[in-house]
Parts: sequence; structure tokens; C-alpha cells
Amino acid sequence: MIDQSVKNFIEIYVLKKGEELRMNRLAEESSPFIEVEIIKKTARTYRKVGELMLAPNVYPAADKRPDPKLEKLNLTLKKRVQLNEYDRTTLQWLEQGWIIKEVRFEKDEKTIQSSGYRMGYQLFAYLKHISNQNRVASIDEFNLWKERLNEILQMVPVNQDLKRQQALTLLEKTLVSLIHKDIEVLSIAPQFPPKWSLKKRIKFLDFALATFQLSKQKDNFDWKEVGASYYKEIGGSKVFDSNKEEFIAQLEEWAECPIVNLGLTSLGKITPLYFSGDIKGRYSSYSYGPVHSLTDLAIAEENYQTKATTLWLVENRAILTRVASEKGFLKEMNTLMVCVDGHLRTSHRRCIQQLLANGDLKQVLIWCDYDKDGLQISKELFQACSNDFDRKYKWITDKHNVITEIEEFEKYMEALLGERSIEQEQVLGGKEDWIRWITH
Repeated sequence: MIDQSVKNFIEIYVLKKGEELRMNRLAEESSPFIEVEIIKKTARTYRKVGELMLAPNVYPAADKRPDPKLEKLNLTLKKRVQLNEYDRTTLQWLEQGWIIKEVRFEKDEKTIQSSGYRMGYQLFAYLKHISNQNRVASIDEFNLWKERLNEILQMVPVNQDLKRQQALTLLEKTLVSLIHKDIEVLSIAPQFPPKWSLKKRIKFLDFALATFQLSKQKDNFDWKEVGASYYKEIGGSKVFDSNKEEFIAQLEEWAECPIVNLGLTSLGKITPLYFSGDIKGRYSSYSYGPVHSLTDLAIAEENYQTKATTLWLVENRAILTRVASEKGFLKEMNTLMVCVDGHLRTSHRRCIQQLLANGDLKQVLIWCDYDKDGLQISKELFQACSNDFDRKYKWITDKHNVITEIEEFEKYMEALLGERSIEQEQVLGGKEDWIRWITH
């Protein structure tokens, strides 16, 4: 007889809709395994669609770890792997309940359609135990972070310039908005990139709080000081090294300024924004002709404007270079082309919003790669420039057609991504196409 916990696990995670188990027999006399048939129930008949071989009785223990070789397989509830069924290790895993052998049959109930091994109840229980442990640890870490935030909020800041004060106010607003959230809400909070795990979100919160504290206390500080001052232990200065670029980018988004404005120095990196067309600021001006670039530091100090009537946003530098090389085209079409170079950063967003607010732009063209990342960048670009501005928006399809609604473009892309991905360069088109898109 199969253990009820094992039976429940199979019914929930292994069986498909309309399937049920039919207890069969031991695989062989004195065998530690049991064979269980999978039956598909129809209006008139029962059909055998599969068979499972497993250990009938499994008693999970919290201190029982799987074989490291099994851990490396990274089994999930849906993943199946091929193993040597005669191998001693495979038989041990099967006997101990770590894995289940699953065979699926064709309609004749005899011909094997597929065969493989999948997660067993023992492994499921172990992973659930580890998940619960990690959840408790995450709750403790998040609560500790909240305590530290409350302490730092009480600190009196040093004399700071207006830009530092504005950045700290924005950063504090986001940090405080999370202080009353629980761990479940934090794991899906929209303030973070959606793909970030809970562990990574908490680590970033530590980084943000460490930077916030130093920015309140010191005029300038070094990268290594961020982790060292926060953790106050050997190796603390290196804790954030592996996430340096993405953590800085996310913090700049929260503070809406380059991180140097918060006092972090000696990064040795400047973020450029490439463009071609008319842009003017208080300290600089650019005309039609070659490809230019603005730095994140310049964007933070400036308030740019343009006389162009069309803003054309692209993902890749190759597109910008090609269009800019078409002599006189951008000037003739009164178009400013801006390239985010594969990733929309805080400084890019700030500059785009400056141009929209200070110019007389009538329309915005958005053109990115035809893949998942390109779709995401297209959405981010639209969000960056759609706030309270009444103007046309256009998206270019891989067929050189123009779509004027974001919802329609998303549906189009979802259908396209089900078939293939395409880079912008593959559908570059020519001057006649570009004119048609702009004048559409």
C-alpha cells in the first residue's frame, strides 16, 4: 500500500487533468518498489496512459540531505531527466524516495511514448523544508533591515547641497515605503526588477541603506566603504562587488540621479547616451551631423531641449550610426534620434523627459529588437515618455509597418515571439522606409 502523503504528492504534482492512480503490485517479489498505473478516465472507458515506479513508503527527515549528484540535476516539479535504470545510484535514489520513474504510453497502452525520472516525495519534502528555512531567515533579515532604517532615519545629515538633499529625499521615500511591507509583498514589490529573487531584493536593500547612511554622514565616500561600514566584519567591503553595476543602476533609479550625486566617488565609469540631432543645454549644444554622446553627469547638471518635432528612440548603436550616416536625412525630417544602447538607465530616462518637457516634439518613434528584452525596453521607453504628454507614439514592426497603440504592439510581439526573435539590424530598411514611418 502506498503512503498517503506520497499518494497526495503524485495526485497534485504528477497526474494530469482527468487522470487517477490504480494500485498495481510490487515490481518484483521482495522488491522495495511498487508499480502504480496512471489511468485516464473518459465517458465510457478507463485507459492506461502511464506507469510509475516508486518507493511506497517515504518518511522525510529534516536533516536528510540528497546526494550532491542528485542536487546537481536541479530537478523541479515538472523537469524529467534520463538516468541509467540499472545504475546502483539510480536504484538507491528510487528506493529512498528521492526520485520517481515515470513511463507514458501511446493510445495502444503498450508502446512507450516517453520514459524518465522526476522529483520524488522525499526530494519535494526536503526542498520545501529548505524553502521554509530560507523564508524564516529572510524574515529575520528584513526585520533587521527595518530596525536599521529606523535608526538611520534619526541621524542628522551633514551640510549638503540642494541636489544631494533632493536625491536623499527621493531615496528615503522609497525606503520608507517598504518599511511596513511583509516578506510576501516584498518578493513582488514593483520597486524592484521583476526577475530579482527575494534574497537579491534584501541584499539590495542593505546596499541602498548603506549608501543612504554614508550619503547623510559624509560628503564623499569610496565603493569599499559601502559594504565595510554596513557589515563591520572581515570581507564586508566585498559583499556587494558581484552586483555592483546593477545595484548602482537600480539605486540611481530610486534616487533619480547619478550615484556620484550621493557622494560615491572613484567608480571610474561614466554612462553615455548616444544621439544624433539637435540638442541644446545651458553649457553645451549639438547640431545635426555626426553621432554625439551625453554623459550621466552632464544630464544631471543640465536641462536639455530640442527643436526637433520627432523623437526617434532606438535600442542599438548600429541603427543610430546607420541612420545618422544618411547625409541630411535627420535634419530634413526634423528628427532627433536617441540610442539607449541595450539598457534604459536613469540618466537616459531623465534626458528623454527633459527633451519632451522642454521641446515641441509632436511624436515619438520606438524601435527595438524583436525579442523579449527588446519588448521590455520598448515598454520602459514608452513609460519614460508617456507621462502627461499628449503626442503620437509609434512602434515599428519587423514587417516595416507602424503600430500606434502600445496594447496592439504588445499583442503583436507576443505572437511574433512565439515563432522567432529578430534583431533590428536584420530589418533595418532604407531611407524611403524611414520617411514613411515618420510621416505615417
